[in-house]
Parts: sequence; structure tokens; C-alpha cells
Amino acid sequence: MMRRRTRREHGVSLLEVLAAMALFALVASGIAALATQSMVRTSQNRHATAAALLVQRELERIRALPYTSVAASGGSSTATVAGQAFTLSTVVQTDTPSLNMSQITTTASWTGPEGAKSYAVRTIFTSVTS
Repeated sequence: MMRRRTRREHGVSLLEVLAAMALFALVASGIAALATQSMVRTSQNRHATAAALLVQRELERIRALPYTSVAASGGSSTATVAGQAFTLSTVVQTDTPSLNMSQITTTASWTGPEGAKSYAVRTIFTSVTS
């Protein structure tokens, strides 16, 4: 035998269930977008850090050379860090900005999920011998 519901009995209506599901979908889509953006930014930061380390390593390699060999150290090379390919290019301008000084610009370029990016460092080496 079925009994009739009275006003005092409580339950969840279909409308309340639909409202809760809509709210859950809205919050879940926001969290998914946040997680996706976080992964993209993490990838960008990882690539930028690797580029900075590669440029610094190249400048330290040049710094270890005798000053007379610095002018011939320009050129380009490739390196791979954690599966990402980088192109390193070094430009040496001798007697710039003054005599017995060399301006060195080293650039690391890469193309990742974030698009084409580059990181450059410009420094000046000088001859300390007379």
C-alpha cells in the first residue's frame, strides 16, 4: 500500500539536484582551466630556466678562455635539456665598447608549447693584462 507524502516529510527535488549539478559543473570547469594553465606556466618556466642555465654555462666556457681566444668563440650550437631542443648563438664584438674589451651576446632560442621564445645575456669581457 502506498502512502501519501505529507508536508513534513523532507527529500530532494529534481530541481535541487539539477542546481547542485550545475554548480558542481561550473566549479569543476574552473578548476580544470586553472590546472591546465598551471601546467602551461610550469612548462614555460622550466624552459626559461634551462635557457638561462645554458647561456650561463656558455659564458663561463668563454670566460675560461685566454682573452686572445675570446674573439674566435662566437658561433652557434644546439643543446637538449629534458627533451627540449635549444639553439645557442654567441656574438663577440671585439674592442666594443672600448679598446681591449669584448662585448659578448649569448642567446638561447627554443620553440615549445608556448611558442617561439628566446633568452639573451649581454656582457663585457676585458683584458686585465697590460
